[in-house]
Amino acid sequence: MSQIIPLRKKGKKSEISNYRPISLLVSFSKIFEKIILNTLCNHVNNNNILVHEQYGFRNNSFMETASYNLINNILEAFENKSTVGGIFCDLTKAFNCVNHTILLSKLEFYGIMGIAYNLMKSYLNGR
Repeated sequence: MSQIIPLRKKGKKSEISNYRPISLLVSFSKIFEKIILNTLCNHVNNNNILVHEQYGFRNNSFMETASYNLINNILEAFENKSTVGGIFCDLTKAFNCVNHTILLSKLEFYGIMGIAYNLMKSYLNGR
């Protein structure tokens, strides 16, 4: 259970699309979510699930490192007279677009099963 309040991100106060829902949780829920997050991150890191070039939402992964690697790759391609390209995605509101069935199947594919899987399924139910 949580109390949900709207939090304005940016833009006009009168436009509802400029707000996102924030769940005010009891302290126990916050601690519980942190434990789940740490356990999930450990699983992802220990099993090398994410590629090295995944910078967002990772510990010890900084925008500066991503920028340095991007510039370095561009300069290296320029020196080798090669072609280089980039795809940049704005993932604003990305979680709002995630299909929970697909997310759960991905978690299962990457080894989240049993009690942990059922916990995540229950957590996502009705959100």
